[in-house]
Amino acid sequence: MGLLTQALAGRKVVLTSGSYDLFHSLHLVFLERCRRLCDVLIVGVDSDDSIRERKGPQRPLIPEHQRVAIVGALACVDGAFVLGSVEGFEEAMRLLKPMVIFKNKDFKEEEVLGRDRARVVIVPDLIQHSSTSGIVEEVARRMTSAKGTASER
Repeated sequence: MGLLTQALAGRKVVLTSGSYDLFHSLHLVFLERCRRLCDVLIVGVDSDDSIRERKGPQRPLIPEHQRVAIVGALACVDGAFVLGSVEGFEEAMRLLKPMVIFKNKDFKEEEVLGRDRARVVIVPDLIQHSSTSGIVEEVARRMTSAKGTASER
């Protein structure tokens, strides 16, 4: 039995993942809620490449090494790692043997990777949903609006 396996034996280990670009209060609320439902919370932080692939060449705004440091430093998180691929997730599942995978309401249970080896729990938002993409879109909208106003002068 490996050292990690011994350390986690008998504890309710949970895995979640996300981009955590421009970390905001709802990220914290989600992770704190997850932590209250388990003994050990491990977070996969999406790699820069995987975020660019999903959200476009201008993202992420914060590099992966900084995002994983922020998430890993939270009191509610027991461990964080850069999650760069499906293979990386599979390796985390093999090593950590989580009982549960937490996802937010943006996911459907049948789409969650690893659902065949761990129970999936969709953690509903308690407050109005906010996302990094929504914040970035709002900043861009305001900048475009401000430029339009300035050029009208």
